[in-house]
Amino acid sequence: MGILHRVHARHAARVWEAETRILHRLGYVRPPVAVQWIVTSACDLTCHHCYSRSGRRAAGELTTDEARRLVIDELVRLGCPSLVLAGGELFLRKDLPELITYAAERGLAWAMHTHGRLVPRHAELIRRHPPEMAAVSLDGPPAYHDRFRGRVGAFDDAVRAIRTLRDAGVDEVVAGTTITRDNADLVADTLPYVVDSGATSWGLHLFAPEGRGEEHRALFPHPDQLRRVAAFARRKRAHFHVELDNEWGSAGDADLLYRDQPFLCGAGRITCVVSATGELMPCTTTDPAESAGNVREVPLSLLWRRGFAAFRQGGASCADGRECWLQSRNGNACRHLAFGEHLTPPPAPRPELHP
Repeated sequence: MGILHRVHARHAARVWEAETRILHRLGYVRPPVAVQWIVTSACDLTCHHCYSRSGRRAAGELTTDEARRLVIDELVRLGCPSLVLAGGELFLRKDLPELITYAAERGLAWAMHTHGRLVPRHAELIRRHPPEMAAVSLDGPPAYHDRFRGRVGAFDDAVRAIRTLRDAGVDEVVAGTTITRDNADLVADTLPYVVDSGATSWGLHLFAPEGRGEEHRALFPHPDQLRRVAAFARRKRAHFHVELDNEWGSAGDADLLYRDQPFLCGAGRITCVVSATGELMPCTTTDPAESAGNVREVPLSLLWRRGFAAFRQGGASCADGRECWLQSRNGNACRHLAFGEHLTPPPAPRPELHP
Protein backbone atom coordinates (compact mmCIF):
# COMPACT_ATOMS: atom_id res chain seq x y z
CA MET A 1 0.00 0.00 0.00
CA GLY A 2 2.90 2.36 0.65
CA ILE A 3 4.02 2.59 -2.96
CA LEU A 4 0.40 2.69 -4.16
CA HIS A 5 -0.31 5.66 -1.89
CA ARG A 6 2.77 7.51 -3.12
CA VAL A 7 1.87 6.97 -6.78
CA HIS A 8 -1.73 8.03 -6.14
CA ALA A 9 -0.59 11.13 -4.25
CA ARG A 10 1.24 12.42 -7.34
CA HIS A 11 -2.06 12.68 -9.19
CA ALA A 12 -4.36 13.46 -6.25
CA ALA A 13 -4.54 17.22 -6.86
CA ARG A 14 -5.82 16.86 -10.43
CA VAL A 15 -8.29 14.12 -9.47
CA TRP A 16 -9.58 16.03 -6.43
CA GLU A 17 -10.03 19.28 -8.34
CA ALA A 18 -11.84 17.59 -11.23
CA GLU A 19 -14.11 15.72 -8.84
CA THR A 20 -14.98 18.94 -6.99
CA ARG A 21 -15.98 20.65 -10.24
CA ILE A 22 -18.06 17.69 -11.42
CA LEU A 23 -19.92 17.41 -8.12
CA HIS A 24 -20.58 21.15 -8.13
CA ARG A 25 -22.06 20.97 -11.64
CA LEU A 26 -24.31 18.14 -10.49
CA GLY A 27 -25.54 20.25 -7.61
CA TYR A 28 -23.84 18.17 -4.92
CA VAL A 29 -21.48 19.61 -2.33
CA ARG A 30 -19.37 17.52 0.01
CA PRO A 31 -19.94 18.21 3.70
CA PRO A 32 -16.96 20.03 5.22
CA VAL A 33 -14.22 18.03 6.88
CA ALA A 34 -13.49 20.75 9.44
CA VAL A 35 -15.00 24.10 10.38
CA GLN A 36 -13.10 26.69 12.37
CA TRP A 37 -14.98 29.08 14.62
CA ILE A 38 -13.28 32.28 15.75
CA VAL A 39 -14.94 32.23 19.15
CA THR A 40 -13.91 35.79 20.00
CA SER A 41 -11.73 38.60 18.73
CA ALA A 42 -10.63 39.32 22.30
CA CYS A 43 -6.97 38.72 23.02
CA ASP A 44 -4.59 39.91 25.71
CA LEU A 45 -1.78 40.11 23.13
CA THR A 46 -1.55 42.32 20.03
CA CYS A 47 0.89 40.46 17.78
CA HIS A 48 1.88 42.17 14.53
CA HIS A 49 1.23 39.06 12.44
CA CYS A 50 -2.29 38.38 13.77
CA TYR A 51 -4.64 37.29 10.96
CA SER A 52 -7.74 38.44 12.86
CA ARG A 53 -6.63 41.82 14.25
CA SER A 54 -7.34 40.43 17.71
CA GLY A 55 -7.32 42.65 20.77
CA ARG A 56 -10.73 43.96 21.72
CA ARG A 57 -13.83 41.82 21.65
CA ALA A 58 -15.79 42.53 18.46
CA ALA A 59 -19.20 44.15 18.72
CA GLY A 60 -21.95 41.65 18.03
CA GLU A 61 -20.10 38.40 18.70
CA LEU A 62 -22.29 35.30 18.71
CA THR A 63 -24.08 34.71 22.02
CA THR A 64 -24.03 31.41 23.89
CA ASP A 65 -27.42 30.44 22.51
CA GLU A 66 -26.44 31.45 18.98
CA ALA A 67 -23.22 29.46 19.23
CA ARG A 68 -25.21 26.39 20.22
CA ARG A 69 -27.92 26.73 17.56
CA LEU A 70 -26.14 28.42 14.68
CA VAL A 71 -22.73 26.75 14.87
CA ILE A 72 -22.71 23.51 16.89
CA ASP A 73 -26.19 22.23 15.96
CA GLU A 74 -25.58 23.14 12.32
CA LEU A 75 -22.32 21.18 12.26
CA VAL A 76 -24.20 18.16 13.59
CA ARG A 77 -26.63 18.68 10.70
CA LEU A 78 -23.64 18.71 8.31
CA GLY A 79 -22.48 15.31 9.53
CA CYS A 80 -20.23 16.31 12.43
CA PRO A 81 -17.08 17.76 10.86
CA SER A 82 -14.32 18.61 13.32
CA LEU A 83 -14.89 21.87 15.18
CA VAL A 84 -11.71 23.95 15.43
CA LEU A 85 -11.86 26.64 18.13
CA ALA A 86 -9.59 29.67 17.81
CA GLY A 87 -9.48 33.41 18.44
CA GLY A 88 -8.33 35.90 19.49
CA GLU A 89 -7.59 33.84 22.56
CA LEU A 90 -10.35 31.30 22.85
CA PHE A 91 -10.23 30.95 26.64
CA LEU A 92 -11.06 34.63 27.10
CA ARG A 93 -14.61 33.65 26.14
CA LYS A 94 -16.28 32.96 29.50
CA ASP A 95 -18.87 30.49 28.22
CA LEU A 96 -16.34 28.37 26.32
CA PRO A 97 -16.35 25.47 28.82
CA GLU A 98 -20.13 25.26 28.49
CA LEU A 99 -19.90 25.26 24.69
CA ILE A 100 -17.13 22.66 24.57
CA THR A 101 -19.20 20.39 26.81
CA TYR A 102 -22.26 20.90 24.61
CA ALA A 103 -20.29 20.15 21.42
CA ALA A 104 -18.83 16.98 22.94
CA GLU A 105 -22.26 15.82 24.08
CA ARG A 106 -23.56 16.33 20.54
CA GLY A 107 -20.79 14.12 19.16
CA LEU A 108 -18.44 16.71 17.68
CA ALA A 109 -14.70 16.17 17.79
CA TRP A 110 -12.93 19.43 18.50
CA ALA A 111 -9.50 21.00 18.23
CA MET A 112 -8.04 24.24 19.53
CA HIS A 113 -5.41 26.93 18.92
CA THR A 114 -4.17 29.02 21.85
CA HIS A 115 -1.28 31.17 23.06
CA GLY A 116 -1.40 29.10 26.22
CA ARG A 117 -1.62 31.41 29.23
CA LEU A 118 -5.08 30.31 30.37
CA VAL A 119 -4.84 26.61 29.53
CA PRO A 120 -3.85 25.41 33.04
CA ARG A 121 -7.06 26.92 34.45
CA HIS A 122 -9.05 24.58 32.22
CA ALA A 123 -7.08 21.38 32.74
CA GLU A 124 -10.05 19.50 34.20
CA LEU A 125 -12.31 20.50 31.31
CA ILE A 126 -9.65 19.33 28.84
CA ARG A 127 -9.29 16.07 30.75
CA ARG A 128 -13.06 15.46 30.55
CA HIS A 129 -13.36 16.43 26.88
CA PRO A 130 -9.90 16.18 25.32
CA PRO A 131 -9.47 17.82 21.91
CA GLU A 132 -8.29 15.64 19.06
CA MET A 133 -5.52 18.18 18.51
CA ALA A 134 -4.27 21.27 20.32
CA ALA A 135 -1.89 23.85 18.84
CA VAL A 136 0.08 26.23 21.05
CA SER A 137 2.00 29.16 19.56
CA LEU A 138 5.75 28.96 20.18
CA ASP A 139 7.54 31.39 17.89
CA GLY A 140 11.18 31.05 18.90
CA PRO A 141 13.57 30.84 21.84
CA PRO A 142 12.32 32.42 25.11
CA ALA A 143 13.63 35.97 24.64
CA TYR A 144 12.47 36.15 21.03
CA HIS A 145 9.04 34.68 21.75
CA ASP A 146 8.42 37.11 24.61
CA ARG A 147 9.48 40.06 22.48
CA PHE A 148 7.44 38.92 19.47
CA ARG A 149 4.35 38.35 21.60
CA GLY A 150 4.86 41.54 23.61
CA ARG A 151 4.73 39.93 27.05
CA VAL A 152 7.46 38.80 29.42
CA GLY A 153 6.66 35.23 30.42
CA ALA A 154 4.72 34.38 27.23
CA PHE A 155 7.21 31.62 26.37
CA ASP A 156 6.86 30.02 29.80
CA ASP A 157 3.06 30.24 29.45
CA ALA A 158 3.23 28.39 26.13
CA VAL A 159 5.43 25.59 27.47
CA ARG A 160 3.27 25.25 30.58
CA ALA A 161 0.22 24.92 28.32
CA ILE A 162 1.85 22.20 26.22
CA ARG A 163 2.71 20.19 29.31
CA THR A 164 -0.76 20.70 30.80
CA LEU A 165 -2.37 19.44 27.60
CA ARG A 166 -0.17 16.37 27.48
CA ASP A 167 -0.81 15.63 31.17
CA ALA A 168 -4.56 15.98 30.52
CA GLY A 169 -4.41 13.22 27.92
CA VAL A 170 -4.30 15.14 24.63
CA ASP A 171 -2.59 12.84 22.17
CA GLU A 172 -1.55 15.44 19.58
CA VAL A 173 -0.10 18.71 20.85
CA VAL A 174 1.52 20.89 18.20
CA ALA A 175 4.00 23.66 18.89
CA GLY A 176 3.10 26.17 16.18
CA THR A 177 5.75 28.59 14.91
CA THR A 178 4.85 31.35 12.46
CA ILE A 179 7.89 31.90 10.27
CA THR A 180 8.64 35.57 9.62
CA ARG A 181 11.65 37.51 8.36
CA ASP A 182 12.68 38.01 12.00
CA ASN A 183 12.70 34.41 13.20
CA ALA A 184 13.39 32.42 10.00
CA ASP A 185 17.07 32.22 10.92
CA LEU A 186 16.24 31.05 14.46
CA VAL A 187 14.56 27.75 13.59
CA ALA A 188 17.62 25.66 14.47
CA ASP A 189 17.82 27.44 17.84
CA THR A 190 14.10 26.87 18.41
CA LEU A 191 14.05 23.12 17.79
CA PRO A 192 15.57 22.08 21.18
CA TYR A 193 12.94 24.15 23.01
CA VAL A 194 10.16 22.52 21.00
CA VAL A 195 11.47 19.03 21.76
CA ASP A 196 11.93 19.83 25.47
CA SER A 197 8.42 21.29 25.72
CA GLY A 198 6.81 17.88 25.32
CA ALA A 199 5.01 18.78 22.08
CA THR A 200 4.34 15.76 19.88
CA SER A 201 4.99 17.72 16.68
CA TRP A 202 6.16 21.06 15.34
CA GLY A 203 4.11 22.95 12.80
CA LEU A 204 5.92 25.63 10.81
CA HIS A 205 3.36 28.19 9.67
CA LEU A 206 4.25 31.02 7.32
CA PHE A 207 3.35 34.66 7.78
CA ALA A 208 0.39 35.74 5.63
CA PRO A 209 -0.52 39.44 5.23
CA GLU A 210 -4.03 39.07 6.63
CA GLY A 211 -5.69 41.04 9.42
CA ARG A 212 -3.11 43.04 11.35
CA GLY A 213 -0.45 41.29 9.28
CA GLU A 214 -1.55 43.41 6.32
CA GLU A 215 0.01 46.39 8.11
CA HIS A 216 3.33 44.56 8.55
CA ARG A 217 4.05 43.03 5.14
CA ALA A 218 7.78 43.40 5.72
CA LEU A 219 7.50 40.39 8.07
CA PHE A 220 7.32 38.07 5.06
CA PRO A 221 10.60 36.13 4.79
CA HIS A 222 13.17 36.62 2.04
CA PRO A 223 13.20 33.92 -0.69
CA ASP A 224 16.49 32.51 0.58
CA GLN A 225 14.98 32.23 4.07
CA LEU A 226 12.01 30.32 2.66
CA ARG A 227 14.36 27.85 0.99
CA ARG A 228 16.51 27.42 4.09
CA VAL A 229 13.56 26.85 6.44
CA ALA A 230 11.96 24.35 4.04
CA ALA A 231 15.27 22.48 3.71
CA PHE A 232 15.71 22.51 7.51
CA ALA A 233 12.24 21.03 8.02
CA ARG A 234 12.93 18.33 5.44
CA ARG A 235 16.14 17.30 7.19
CA LYS A 236 14.75 17.31 10.72
CA ARG A 237 11.68 15.18 9.89
CA ALA A 238 13.98 12.18 10.26
CA HIS A 239 14.49 13.07 13.95
CA PHE A 240 11.30 14.86 15.06
CA HIS A 241 7.79 15.25 13.68
CA VAL A 242 8.09 18.56 11.78
CA GLU A 243 5.54 19.68 9.18
CA LEU A 244 5.21 22.71 6.94
CA ASP A 245 1.68 24.05 7.25
CA ASN A 246 -0.76 25.16 4.57
CA GLU A 247 0.54 28.68 4.02
CA TRP A 248 3.58 27.27 2.18
CA GLY A 249 1.55 25.65 -0.60
CA SER A 250 2.44 22.37 -2.27
CA ALA A 251 5.91 20.99 -2.91
CA GLY A 252 4.49 18.90 -5.75
CA ASP A 253 5.77 15.34 -6.00
CA ALA A 254 8.07 16.03 -3.02
CA ASP A 255 5.24 16.96 -0.64
CA LEU A 256 5.75 13.95 1.60
CA LEU A 257 9.28 15.18 2.36
CA TYR A 258 7.69 18.14 4.16
CA ARG A 259 4.32 16.97 5.54
CA ASP A 260 2.41 13.81 6.33
CA GLN A 261 -0.16 14.18 3.53
CA PRO A 262 0.09 15.89 0.14
CA PHE A 263 -1.10 19.48 0.33
CA LEU A 264 -4.39 20.51 -1.26
CA CYS A 265 -5.98 23.83 -0.38
CA GLY A 266 -9.37 23.08 1.18
CA ALA A 267 -10.64 26.66 1.45
CA GLY A 268 -14.33 26.74 0.53
CA ARG A 269 -14.14 23.13 -0.68
CA ILE A 270 -13.73 21.01 2.44
CA THR A 271 -13.13 23.66 5.11
CA CYS A 272 -14.50 27.06 6.11
CA VAL A 273 -14.38 29.55 8.98
CA VAL A 274 -17.14 31.14 11.04
CA SER A 275 -16.08 34.59 12.22
CA ALA A 276 -16.72 35.86 15.73
CA THR A 277 -19.76 37.76 14.42
CA GLY A 278 -21.11 34.90 12.30
CA GLU A 279 -19.72 35.57 8.80
CA LEU A 280 -18.93 32.38 6.88
CA MET A 281 -15.51 32.68 5.26
CA PRO A 282 -13.58 30.21 3.08
CA CYS A 283 -10.54 30.53 5.34
CA THR A 284 -9.05 32.82 8.00
CA THR A 285 -9.49 36.17 6.30
CA THR A 286 -11.19 39.18 7.81
CA ASP A 287 -12.08 40.65 4.41
CA PRO A 288 -15.90 41.05 4.45
CA ALA A 289 -15.99 40.76 0.65
CA GLU A 290 -15.12 37.06 0.98
CA SER A 291 -18.13 36.21 3.19
CA ALA A 292 -20.68 33.72 1.87
CA GLY A 293 -23.25 35.17 4.28
CA ASN A 294 -23.99 35.36 7.99
CA VAL A 295 -25.19 32.37 10.00
CA ARG A 296 -27.64 34.64 11.83
CA GLU A 297 -29.48 35.22 8.57
CA VAL A 298 -29.09 31.90 6.72
CA PRO A 299 -28.33 28.50 8.30
CA LEU A 300 -24.68 27.53 8.16
CA SER A 301 -25.52 24.25 6.43
CA LEU A 302 -27.34 26.14 3.67
CA LEU A 303 -24.59 28.76 3.31
CA TRP A 304 -22.10 25.92 2.90
CA ARG A 305 -24.12 24.32 0.13
CA ARG A 306 -24.81 27.60 -1.70
CA GLY A 307 -21.57 29.48 -1.16
CA PHE A 308 -17.98 29.38 -2.41
CA ALA A 309 -18.88 28.60 -6.02
CA ALA A 310 -15.60 30.04 -7.30
CA PHE A 311 -13.65 27.51 -5.24
CA ARG A 312 -15.70 24.62 -6.54
CA GLN A 313 -15.75 25.74 -10.18
CA GLY A 314 -12.03 26.45 -10.36
CA GLY A 315 -12.31 30.23 -10.41
CA ALA A 316 -10.54 30.93 -7.11
CA SER A 317 -6.95 32.12 -6.88
CA CYS A 318 -5.95 28.65 -5.62
CA ALA A 319 -7.72 27.03 -8.58
CA ASP A 320 -5.62 23.87 -8.79
CA GLY A 321 -5.43 23.37 -5.02
CA ARG A 322 -1.64 23.63 -5.01
CA GLU A 323 -1.38 27.19 -3.72
CA CYS A 324 -2.54 28.46 -0.33
CA TRP A 325 -5.57 30.68 -0.94
CA LEU A 326 -4.64 33.13 1.83
CA GLN A 327 -1.25 33.70 0.25
CA SER A 328 -2.37 33.75 -3.37
CA ARG A 329 -5.23 36.22 -2.76
CA ASN A 330 -2.60 38.64 -1.48
CA GLY A 331 -0.18 38.06 -4.35
CA ASN A 332 2.03 36.18 -1.91
CA ALA A 333 2.01 32.63 -3.26
CA CYS A 334 5.49 31.29 -2.63
CA ARG A 335 5.65 27.56 -3.32
CA HIS A 336 8.02 28.07 -6.25
CA LEU A 337 10.31 30.16 -4.04
CA ALA A 338 10.36 27.57 -1.23
CA PHE A 339 10.33 24.34 -3.24
CA GLY A 340 11.66 25.41 -6.63
CA GLU A 341 14.12 22.54 -6.84
CA HIS A 342 11.19 20.09 -6.88
CA LEU A 343 8.78 21.97 -9.13
CA THR A 344 8.45 22.68 -12.80
CA PRO A 345 8.78 26.42 -13.48
CA PRO A 346 5.55 28.42 -13.25
CA PRO A 347 4.00 29.12 -16.66
CA ALA A 348 5.26 32.29 -18.30
CA PRO A 349 2.66 35.07 -18.60
CA ARG A 350 0.99 35.17 -21.97
CA PRO A 351 2.03 38.12 -24.13
CA GLU A 352 -0.63 40.68 -24.80
CA LEU A 353 -2.07 40.50 -28.28
CA HIS A 354 -2.52 43.76 -30.14
CA PRO A 355 -4.46 44.16 -33.39
